[in-house]
Amino acid sequence: MRALYMLLAFAFMGMNPSLAADEKFVPDPAEFAPMGKAQYVSGELVYMDAVNRRGGIRIDGGDRYWAGPVHYFALLPYAVVWRNGARAALRDVPLGTHLHGWFFLPPKGEEDTIPPIPDSLGYQKLIVLENHALVLTDDFSHYARHGQMWKVKGVEIEKEKIHLEPAGKLVEQGIKAPYTFDLLATTRVWRDRRWVELKDIKPGTTVRFNLGWAQGGHYNTEREFTVTELWLDEASWKASTGRQRQKHLRFQRQRWMPGWIDEMEIFDFGGGRLVITLFDVNREIIEDLSRERNDRIAVACAEKTLRTWYHRGDRKFCKLEKWNEVKHPVTGSSGVQITLRFKELLKGYSPGACVRVKADSWKFVSMPPEERIHSIEEQKHGQKMVMPIY
Repeated sequence: MRALYMLLAFAFMGMNPSLAADEKFVPDPAEFAPMGKAQYVSGELVYMDAVNRRGGIRIDGGDRYWAGPVHYFALLPYAVVWRNGARAALRDVPLGTHLHGWFFLPPKGEEDTIPPIPDSLGYQKLIVLENHALVLTDDFSHYARHGQMWKVKGVEIEKEKIHLEPAGKLVEQGIKAPYTFDLLATTRVWRDRRWVELKDIKPGTTVRFNLGWAQGGHYNTEREFTVTELWLDEASWKASTGRQRQKHLRFQRQRWMPGWIDEMEIFDFGGGRLVITLFDVNREIIEDLSRERNDRIAVACAEKTLRTWYHRGDRKFCKLEKWNEVKHPVTGSSGVQITLRFKELLKGYSPGACVRVKADSWKFVSMPPEERIHSIEEQKHGQKMVMPIY
C-alpha cells in the first residue's frame, strides 16, 4: 500500500520520482527566499548597472571561466551586499573584485528580467540558470564572517608571489587550503590604518585580503588570483570596515530604508493602513526609526530595483501604530515589521510592492536624475537588464 501511495503522490505532482528530487526552487516574489536553497557561485565582477542593482560575473572554474558567458544577475529587492566587512551598495564594489554569491532562479513572473542568451551561441551547457542574487560578498567579508583567517607563510616580492594558509574555522565554500597568490606593486597593503610597502609583509602575520583577476593560470589548472588589497593588523581592517559602514549609512539615509508591503487596508472614508517589513539594513538605521517612531514617517513607492520616482515629493506621511521585531530574521529581512496609518494612500501602495521608508530626522535629498524614474516608458525599460556582451 505504501508503494501505491507513493506512486499516486508522484502522479499528483505531474512528474515521475526521478524528476521530483531534481526540481529547482523558484522564489515567490512576495516572500524572502531561504538561504538554504540558494546556489553558490563565485567569480569576478566584470559588469555593473549600479542604478538598477544588476551586474555580471566571470564565473570561477574550468569551462565556465574560459569558455562560458558572463553570468548576468539582478539583486533581489532584499539582497545583501558586503564589502570590507560591512553592508554596501553594489556601486561600492570595484569592478574586478572577486565575489562569493548565493543565487536563485528568477522569482515567478520575473523570468524576463535577465534576457536569455541565444541558443545559437552554444553556451547552453555553461549557463548557470540561477541569476537573482540574495547575497554578494567580497573575500574580506566572506572569510571574516565565517571565522576563517589567513596567515602569511612566505613572501617573494621579486617573483610577485605571496603564500598564505588558512587558520581558524574553515569555510564551506571558497579556498580552504594553502594557496599562492599574485602580489603586485599595485597591491594596497594596510597596517596601522595607513598604506605600507610590500616589504612590510612578514611571515606569520594574520591577514585579511580581497582578490581579483590574475594574468597567469591555464586551462584546467588551478585558478590564479591577485591580492588586490591586504590588511596586516586588526586596527587596519576595523578601520576599513568602519569607513564602509559609515559610507553605507549615509547612502541609506539619503535614499531611505527599503521594504515591502505585507498587508493593506483601505478605510471607507479615505486613508488606510499598511503593514511593512523592512529589509536588512545597518542597525543604526533601524534605531533611527525606532527612536523617532512618534514623529512623522514618510513612505515612497519603489520598484523591484529599489528605484523611486521622486521620493522626496512622491510620498505620503503616516503615523506608527505597531512595531513588531523578531530576534533571528531570515536573510534579507531586518526582522522589523511596522504597521502604519495614513490619511491618504498612493496608487503604488499594494501588497508585495516595494517601498522606501524615511525617519523624520533624515534630510529630504533630491536623487541624481539617473536614479529617478521619469515616465511609464522608463519604468518598463528598467524592468529588463541591458546586457552589453555575452
